[in-house]
Amino acid sequence: MKKHTYALAGTLLLLGSVLAGCSGSAPAADTPASSGTATGSGSAAAVVDKPVELYFYHNGNITEEQFQTMYGNYMKEKLPNVTAKFVPKDKNVSLAEMISSGTTKIDIFIDSIGQIGLKGSLLDIGLNQDLTDLVKKHNVDLNRFEPTTLEAIQVMGGLYGLPISNSALVLMYNKDIFDKFGVAYPKDGMTWDDLADMARKLTRSEGGTQYVGYTTSINHFLRLNPLSLANIDPAAKTAALETDDWKKLIQETLVKPMQVEGYNQVLNDLQKQWYKIPYLDEFSKTRNVAMFSFMYGDYSWAKDMNWDVAALPTFADKPKIGSQAYPSYMFVTSTSEHKDEAMEVIKLFISDDYQSQLSKTGGITILKDEAIKQQFGSETPLKDKNIKNAVFYNAFAPAAPKTRFDTYVEDGIRGQITPLLLGETDLNTALRTAQEGINKKIEADTQ
Repeated sequence: MKKHTYALAGTLLLLGSVLAGCSGSAPAADTPASSGTATGSGSAAAVVDKPVELYFYHNGNITEEQFQTMYGNYMKEKLPNVTAKFVPKDKNVSLAEMISSGTTKIDIFIDSIGQIGLKGSLLDIGLNQDLTDLVKKHNVDLNRFEPTTLEAIQVMGGLYGLPISNSALVLMYNKDIFDKFGVAYPKDGMTWDDLADMARKLTRSEGGTQYVGYTTSINHFLRLNPLSLANIDPAAKTAALETDDWKKLIQETLVKPMQVEGYNQVLNDLQKQWYKIPYLDEFSKTRNVAMFSFMYGDYSWAKDMNWDVAALPTFADKPKIGSQAYPSYMFVTSTSEHKDEAMEVIKLFISDDYQSQLSKTGGITILKDEAIKQQFGSETPLKDKNIKNAVFYNAFAPAAPKTRFDTYVEDGIRGQITPLLLGETDLNTALRTAQEGINKKIEADTQ
């Protein structure tokens, strides 16, 4: 997918877009410490006794200035003996080539769960290291974490990193369209059936504009789907889309709300676009989309819209189970010569101090602490929106493993969505066709 970070309420909530969903904002370096334990996992009082240079690689398209705003300034205040060296991405040189050249050092790798398994990332090139022993050595209490933020990385084969921020799917809506057609606004706790009924009422033509009731970011939705379906069987390295659960997911969350008279015109107009169905521009610029499920973020692009947000709808048989979590992590690389110092840095970003300010400035904490959650969004322009309920109303769905081939599934289903919605194919055929194409790509990629 086209990758879409946010900082002090601006730059780091940008980050969710860059990493396709990492969320949060960077605390100011002079933030007063909140109460925490003395174990180094709750307190920000990490210690590095001797000067050391640590090299950081961020797998998002951020600048060194953004890196310093998000992380470097906080480290400088709390760990003055650590000099943070930013390793910029080079669009002409892959990460594997950078490492194999022997000229690039990386101690801490920063990435989201949606990217970490993809081709050319940390796990793919073997820079990962299980942190279990380091976690024990540094007395990090894993019970403080929202469990799914750890499970999301553990299902990849080990505790390769610790989460520092989180994100999830929520439902945005344009209040003006609801008002125009006299339809009540979405509520937290809706089912997918409720959304489909609402979408049908809102998919209509008015004043020369074709409005549609609902759309989504297919890539994000499949990656974080609430049924916790793996895009690829990590053992067999094949897609297995011809199952009842996959049919249920596509039928209930895509076909029912979108296969509505009037949607056809919009679909036909989008066939030259990579996303195929209405997406961010249609919701925020053209503004002919009433509801849009998307990653939680700062939504600066929607600031002049009359909008709000609700919790992601749920399946009737899985009430209050939303999308999977979408954490971002700090990883200590297997090649780092300063693993203990790197762990001290990570302890800063999982501390109550950092996570409290992250929460206040609109980032989703990775901790279970209810007091920190209650501070969510209190220091952002979004504090008058329904963001706290939208983010925390549902529990996170169990984590599904991510693989280097996940984008093949996203591309395959996206390629079938238009003929499916136009009635040119049926669901069984669409999933079978997508599966055959995906498996051919995987086979060619692994030969």
